[in-house]
Amino acid sequence: MVNQQQAQAIVDQYLSSLETGDLEGVMALYADNARVEDPVGSEPLQGRAALTEFYNKAVAMVVAARSQGPVRTVANELVFAFEIESEYDGQRLAIEIIDHFVLNDDDKIIGMRAFWSDANMRPA
Repeated sequence: MVNQQQAQAIVDQYLSSLETGDLEGVMALYADNARVEDPVGSEPLQGRAALTEFYNKAVAMVVAARSQGPVRTVANELVFAFEIESEYDGQRLAIEIIDHFVLNDDDKIIGMRAFWSDANMRPA
């Protein structure tokens, strides 16, 4: 069961790693067999190789990542709202996202779902 302090540390590392382009920092948070659905409704990715490929692209695009409120935790799950700014096709976009993490007993992410759509995007 993750406590508030542990959950906040996970989120802080996640956002900091995204913002600084630290692929290893992001991947250190995930279990080897983790599954990611980003955004919700897209084809889920599973396993270290697929997640490394996905996050390699993500950290290259993200130029800022900011929390938008407190982390909420229940048992081994947490949700948090945040905003990223990214460079994509010569445009700088802001995207408001809510992520849902499920953790294993070692506090590694085994499931991540990112809730966002075009409605959550705007020019930055």
